Amino acid sequence: MTSLLIDTSVIIKWFHSDGESEVSASRALLDASLVGEVQVHVIDLGFYEVGNVLLRSLGWSGSQVADQLMDLFLICGTPLNMTMGWLHEAAELGERFGLTYYDAAWGAAAKSLSIPLVSADKQLLATGLAQSPTDIARRLGLFP
Repeated sequence: MTSLLIDTSVIIKWFHSDGESEVSASRALLDASLVGEVQVHVIDLGFYEVGNVLLRSLGWSGSQVADQLMDLFLICGTPLNMTMGWLHEAAELGERFGLTYYDAAWGAAAKSLSIPLVSADKQLLATGLAQSPTDIARRLGLFP
């Protein structure tokens, strides 16, 4: 089974579509995970980022945010905790590619796990550390 690390830019598309791109491909990955065709993972940082976007940027209520975070937990399982090695790698990737430490953490985790990072973040995509939801969904035969 294919394992994927899904970042916040993709997870948001699972719960919100207004103004978002690549919603169909992102949701195809979600659907594939729900039927056991792929296994999706998220790092612990993702829960904080998703909660922040839903609460602050989209204005969802606290109870709505909590419900969506529970859904995220049910979909992805226990979040992966960053190891000291991953944290070190994130610092190096951030410096090398001019990324925020947050974005570099996603890249470091995926690199260390040897699994694809799925992201809609243009900076991460430009570095080659991530692949777009559309590219991954097409490669897996989930999306036309």
